[in-house]
Amino acid sequence: MNEASPAPVETDPYLVEGWDARAPRPGLSKATRRRARLVAEALFTDDDGPPPPARLDWLETDLADFFGHLALRARFIFWICVTSTYVLAPLVFGRFTSFGRLPRSERVHALEAFERTPLSLALLGAKAILSIVYFEHPDAARAIGWDQGCKRP
Repeated sequence: MNEASPAPVETDPYLVEGWDARAPRPGLSKATRRRARLVAEALFTDDDGPPPPARLDWLETDLADFFGHLALRARFIFWICVTSTYVLAPLVFGRFTSFGRLPRSERVHALEAFERTPLSLALLGAKAILSIVYFEHPDAARAIGWDQGCKRP
């Protein structure tokens, strides 16, 4: 008896062996997600322009899910890093406004100026996590030539 095999089913990437791997709730507040998104947009702007909005949407969602799995201490440290960068980078750049009110090109330059100060440790913490999550996106990984696999001989 020949039974046709079932058609492949699109699976949710968060479902792992029958259980839902998503965090029960986002691990970051809306304000922190918004600040992280603006910092990421400035960090990942290149000669071709800013990252596509859909990729930043994905980053924001995935980042919130990532922190939903972490302890309060880790979330607090990330919040300190992002908020310090958001508040201090414009001041170091000589602008007395919030990071979000700066045009994107000035946000890029504000981060560059902030990175040259002793306060840049806050940016380093945010940048590390944002880079890990951002480059997990298949389009971002492809853009840097990462096949998302382990190095093989």
